Amino acid sequence: MNAVALGSDENLRAETTWFHVFRSMFSSRDAARMGPYAVTVYLVIKAHANFNTGNSFPSIDVIADETGISRSQVIRVLKVLETFGYLKRTRAGRKNEYRLREQVSIRDGSGRQAAVATWDYLPTTVQAAMADLKNLILSGDFSGSRVVHIERLQINVTQAAGDVITINSGDFDGLPREMREALLSLHTKLVRSEAAEEVVHSSD
Repeated sequence: MNAVALGSDENLRAETTWFHVFRSMFSSRDAARMGPYAVTVYLVIKAHANFNTGNSFPSIDVIADETGISRSQVIRVLKVLETFGYLKRTRAGRKNEYRLREQVSIRDGSGRQAAVATWDYLPTTVQAAMADLKNLILSGDFSGSRVVHIERLQINVTQAAGDVITINSGDFDGLPREMREALLSLHTKLVRSEAAEEVVHSSD
């Protein structure tokens, strides 16, 4: 057996580039709802993202080859990633251009999701985005963000008649039972509070 001096062979290379994935994708159950194919495609697109611009241009064939998923399945799960807000896809000439979106859940003291922080994935600004997010949470001032956009969890609730409540939210059914109950309880309190205010104002 001949010994090989690794430092002397210019043909030897190692791919040491890395990227992160936020745990929130899994703890929010988004990964479970999207399915393993979508997560794998997301990872491949992220692996091809330009460090300075965040743009990613892998072809459907490259994504299929590197994930081991069929072309038709790749096309389907790209739509899933767009629906869940993790991907923006545009045409750049004859190529697809992908921009990934980061999503991190912000939870209250009871562990319930209170808001979602989102921003365009850009490797060079990951640390700035994390600092921005931490500062937002510590200060409670959601208006001074430079990178991160905060979306409050909004459930539109309408009192229809009697005990019937109509809730207009595509995400409501996907929320944990405890959170749904908490939102309904909050709505009841708000309705009672508004009714009490109306009584006070009408007596003025």
